[in-house]
Amino acid sequence: MQKRGFTFIELIIAMTMTLLLIGSIATAYQITVDYSRKTPERLNAFQDQIQNRRTLESLIEGTFVSDDNDDRLTYFVAANATGQSTTADSLTFTTLSRRIDGGFLLDQDSTFEDLNERFGPQGGLSEVSLNIQPVGDPGDDRAGLFLRIQTPADGDPTQGGTERLLFPEVTNVIYEFWDGAQWVDAWDTVNGGSRRIPPAVRLTLEREEEEPEYLTFRIPTSDVTAENPITQESTGGTGP
Repeated sequence: MQKRGFTFIELIIAMTMTLLLIGSIATAYQITVDYSRKTPERLNAFQDQIQNRRTLESLIEGTFVSDDNDDRLTYFVAANATGQSTTADSLTFTTLSRRIDGGFLLDQDSTFEDLNERFGPQGGLSEVSLNIQPVGDPGDDRAGLFLRIQTPADGDPTQGGTERLLFPEVTNVIYEFWDGAQWVDAWDTVNGGSRRIPPAVRLTLEREEEEPEYLTFRIPTSDVTAENPITQESTGGTGP
């Protein structure tokens, strides 16, 4: 019986299938390499974002404003810091929930003076400020929502403390506060005629070419409810 060899068409088909197989393997390998290289970076960025949200949530939940009308060191003010619009573009408040630095607790050898110089005052009342316009020089053309914390609070939201970029690439922030009946865009315990704080705060973070991101935080110590709402006398303060 005579053996039949491969025809030219069969060889073409075999070579084509071989090339397709090699291409598929190379593509799968490249995808695997890219995934293994980019995944840790994306995971770290995601974890940082989650941690920043938890930090902000903790600070807002610990908001404290005393009932004393003469107290100028505790406040909750949504202010217009830039003067470029009539709505609030910054939020400054005092909180009791800033966590003590872990390095401060673990250092058993340094003196109190050395610890205070390295980590700053720990515990007590802190001033927190959220603003897309940083107080200091952000450096490296960084932009977004900045978080500034000063311990202890000194009543001056324009200086002091430490500042860092909390949410990068944010171009605008809308602050809203629940007054017991609806969301309002102004709150001022200094000039608003009341020392009461809102039961909830909502931030809308806007970024270029992205859908807005909504963050809502509750303040457990607020006494504002649907049965006991509040009416602010002014529609936006200029700061404490």
